[in-house]
Amino acid sequence: MKRFLIIPSLLTLIVSSTAVWCCAPDDYSFYIKVDSGVSCSTSTNICAPYPPWNPAFEGYNAALGNAPIAGFSVGCELWDIMDLEVNIASRSTFKYRKFQTPTTGGSAYTRTFDLSVTSILFSTNILGLGFPCLNWDVWCGKLYPLLGVGLGASNLLITNYRTVGLAPTGDSTPYKSFSAENQYTLRRNFTYTILIGLEYNHDARWAVGTGYRWFDAGHFNGPQYQRIADGSAVDVACDTWKMRFGAHEWFIEFKILI
Repeated sequence: MKRFLIIPSLLTLIVSSTAVWCCAPDDYSFYIKVDSGVSCSTSTNICAPYPPWNPAFEGYNAALGNAPIAGFSVGCELWDIMDLEVNIASRSTFKYRKFQTPTTGGSAYTRTFDLSVTSILFSTNILGLGFPCLNWDVWCGKLYPLLGVGLGASNLLITNYRTVGLAPTGDSTPYKSFSAENQYTLRRNFTYTILIGLEYNHDARWAVGTGYRWFDAGHFNGPQYQRIADGSAVDVACDTWKMRFGAHEWFIEFKILI
């Protein structure tokens, strides 16, 4: 009879111990985080098939310049060694500007478009906070490295796509004309990030971090439907521009532990 009484007692002890371990306040902390920084684009690597696109001495490739970053995250910090989070961020607005002189002759012009990138990423960051040899006491907190990777998707919004600076034609006189116009094109693409940086945690209440991040939204197509100089609508089908978006980023983030 005593043997049968021992079994429920052991089960109660195991369940109680597990509950205490799972709910221990030092094991995890939820947090919210805001981040900012600057995103510095790399070359667009544009491939414009000929025909219909005119070849140019200057080519089509150009960087999109720099854009500010604004982001928000919610996540959970586990055992002081790992952050699991979901992040939404906006990078707006990159600008493509490429002056071209056609190899076939004729007047020069400038091809332009604007690009805004909005991403949703699920990220894992490894923290040096949980490793004694990888954190240092600073003031009332800890300073440590962080290494992370993110996977998700981005909305790539192309606006103000057109060729400008053409000579006056027809009703545009005396003003210069434009062609190959498309006001709005949205593409969605798989995206990944890799980051490395430093974070300072103050008394397990808040943390601030900074570092470098590589952001890659992959290859995508330009506008398929366009309006040309005479006002006609054209479907260029598979002859759209092929391009890519990648950026070197500096980020700074502020995290509040709940």
